[in-house]
Amino acid sequence: MKKRCVVLMLLAIVLAGPGDAESPPAVYREAVQRQRNNRFNENEIISFVYQIYAMYDRHVPVGRFLPFLASKNLEMRFPETTLRSPADFKLGYAGIGKTITSNTHTLERVKASVSGGGRYQAEIVGVWQAESKKGEFIVFKFRQRWSLVDGPNRQPLIQTYLVEAAS
Repeated sequence: MKKRCVVLMLLAIVLAGPGDAESPPAVYREAVQRQRNNRFNENEIISFVYQIYAMYDRHVPVGRFLPFLASKNLEMRFPETTLRSPADFKLGYAGIGKTITSNTHTLERVKASVSGGGRYQAEIVGVWQAESKKGEFIVFKFRQRWSLVDGPNRQPLIQTYLVEAAS
């Protein structure tokens, strides 16, 4: 019965044709063109951002992050330090692991844009909460700006990752 209803609905749509339908607006056509001309769209970049934060929250082994970092011209600027290579990231990640027992990231806003030519931007606002191994509870509201580039596989690479305090 369900199959018949679906078939009848699809048939009605096809038979009805475009009728008096308007042509797609310019903003839609531009979005479709960006999707055709770039490996990733805005939703895929947003999904990637959430994937990275889920990995941070789970404290996955550092080796799982490395395929997502650009090997050339990497800049990860945190309030306390700047990392310029995957090797720097390994050391920084190990340092966090030595001082933090657990943490969470709550993302309040994630906005992505496609710059073109295999380049993308992400703007993130969120709250990092953590418990240190000394039993201290830490809360840091942050704003981040990421620049990403097409990677060799089916994911973007983080090229710049800039962190600052947000109000």
